[in-house]
Amino acid sequence: MIDRLSLLCFGGTYALSLIADLSRVRWGGRASWRAVVGFLGLGWLVHAVYLINHGISEGRFPVSTMFDSMLLLAWILAAMELYLLVTSPKPSAIGLFLTPLVLAVVIMGGLVAPRGAWSSDWGGPARFWGATHGILLMGGAVFTFVAFAAGLMYGVQSRRLKRKQPSRTGLTLPSLEQSERINRIAITLSFPMLTFGLFIGVMLNYTMGRSSQGIGISWTDPKLLSAAAMWCVFAALLHARFRPAMRGQRVMWLTSLAFGFLVFTWVGVGWLVPTAHGGTKMDETTRGVTGGRTP
Repeated sequence: MIDRLSLLCFGGTYALSLIADLSRVRWGGRASWRAVVGFLGLGWLVHAVYLINHGISEGRFPVSTMFDSMLLLAWILAAMELYLLVTSPKPSAIGLFLTPLVLAVVIMGGLVAPRGAWSSDWGGPARFWGATHGILLMGGAVFTFVAFAAGLMYGVQSRRLKRKQPSRTGLTLPSLEQSERINRIAITLSFPMLTFGLFIGVMLNYTMGRSSQGIGISWTDPKLLSAAAMWCVFAALLHARFRPAMRGQRVMWLTSLAFGFLVFTWVGVGWLVPTAHGGTKMDETTRGVTGGRTP
């Protein structure tokens, strides 16, 4: 109950920031702009206090469960959005693209009941590498979200320029070059993080599968197959990102595809498809096959 109330508190503050941003686009005004930054900053601070208290009470870094990972992802995205808004030379509409993503992740986190850490029974190197695995995947997810938001801004700005539409009051967006640069940097950072994170996960699964506990999961598990497909899409995206013939709108569409694969791998598998990788639909039969708590 306390977790749900906390989520409602800072999630509602993020929602107020989005409402203020929408009103600024409709009516303009510096007061609305200050409200956007103020509500976002307040929500981020409350969110930070919650994460700190939650981490202390659980005695672990908040990447060990789906619930923890989603809330940490939302907090990092809110921090990046706040930085971009504050450092922007003039009021921009970046929040219209990032705040909905922050809210979506918070809501998804609220739908996931807090669960015990899948690596809580591990000790020594396995627990360390399990945390490293989670942190790297978290970093890759953060930059993927940023790349997706940049792709959306690129698409809106490109459509506006093609139709020769004037910029509406309060709807200032980065130029096509700026959006493309943000997208390129985010993809370049996300791919190695996801690669190393997945590699560590594969090694952990292999090691734990050969241990006396036998808690590794099947190599044909939907989570692993989806992660492999996701890595292939990201590899294609990185390749296309540095090909002159593939720049522009095509790369942005490929970014959206990679984002969709990431979301499906992270959230869809486990809700829509049964998996032994800590999925929400993992039943007692799966637990028995894998020998207890699974990663």
